[in-house]
Amino acid sequence: MRVLWFEVSTPSRYSGSDFVLAGWQDSLERIARTCSDIELAVAFESADQNAVVKNIDGVTYYPLCMHYSSSELHRAKKTWSVNAEKLIPEMLKVIKTFNPDLIHIFGTEWPFGLIAEHTSIPVVIHIQGAIVPYRNAAYPPGFSSLDDTFKSFRPKRIKDALRAQSKMKTWEEQERRIWKVVSHYMGRTVWDKQLSFMMNPQRSYYHVEEALRPDFLAETAVWNRKEEGKCRLVTTGCSTFWKGPDMMLKTAKVLTDFGFDFEWFVAGNIPADLQALVEKKTNTTFAANGIRFLGFTLPSDLKSLLCESSMYVHTAYIENSPNSICEAQCLGVPVVSTNVGGISTLVTDGEDGLLVPANDPWQMAYNIIKLYRNLPLSEKFSASARQKALKRHADENIRKQLLDAYTKIIK
Repeated sequence: MRVLWFEVSTPSRYSGSDFVLAGWQDSLERIARTCSDIELAVAFESADQNAVVKNIDGVTYYPLCMHYSSSELHRAKKTWSVNAEKLIPEMLKVIKTFNPDLIHIFGTEWPFGLIAEHTSIPVVIHIQGAIVPYRNAAYPPGFSSLDDTFKSFRPKRIKDALRAQSKMKTWEEQERRIWKVVSHYMGRTVWDKQLSFMMNPQRSYYHVEEALRPDFLAETAVWNRKEEGKCRLVTTGCSTFWKGPDMMLKTAKVLTDFGFDFEWFVAGNIPADLQALVEKKTNTTFAANGIRFLGFTLPSDLKSLLCESSMYVHTAYIENSPNSICEAQCLGVPVVSTNVGGISTLVTDGEDGLLVPANDPWQMAYNIIKLYRNLPLSEKFSASARQKALKRHADENIRKQLLDAYTKIIK
């Protein structure tokens, strides 16, 4: 079967870079390449106007290079329709060239799904997040779009923020349209299964687990916490309101005021204006409460950081199935997380981790202290989560699910 993928980010095998934006898509590609029944092509948006078609080990890569006029760039600041208008013709060119049996799109968030209005070839969308519920949870309690708009009183910044608000509205409208025109969906959590039904009751749904980076599936390193020393917390990514940077800071402040001895490492960056706004609203700072942002972290370094931690902590307000939790579980790292989106499909409260309500820093702080002070409980969660996660994310398991879905959709 000939399968054409459309991705929003450049595949790492095409770029040859260690900087990976969509590790789980690269990991699924690794699995798909082992299927002799699949002839794979991957198309993706590229900012490099000189990018060329490549064939690497039997996979054909098609960069989609769009040219925007100054007026189009101006319009694109306020609406997603410009990107869609440019993208669809380029997608049709690739479809005509490769002539696939099936089109596999990653994410309802991007305009790719609109291709279903222009082709009779079956289209399946692999659910990532979803703008409709994410926009509903756009701002934490105590924050609003006005905070976002008036982070700075410089006229240009305010104008840019107002445009961004307008563009966000068109983003949701675009996604609602995609949910209706695409008939097939791949997902992996109770949350995305229920959401896809509510957005399109006639849709067909296929369960395909999330592929992970091989570094986290190897047996070479496993979490093994020592009882002595200060508590070391690790979180991956906190760059938007959705990820709960305010929840993280408020939890850290509760721990600090309690006198708990801890340090909190965050793999990834936080935009300076978002950091300043969160610190202003909470009347404290990340640095004063033991939180350290590490910036981009290589998989090997993140793996070491997790294995040497006391636990992994997730503070988001909305998620589907964050691969950061999945990777921590595969290493046997105990997890404390907010109970939002699809996370309860990954973590069973009291069996292999602890779940707390969103925006309840006192419960999160309590459960961090509880888990740290109870090493046998940490070890129980570690063993249970690791066993479950390694089975869930095994390449052979995902390979079978993917092939079954493709076969059923094509037939």
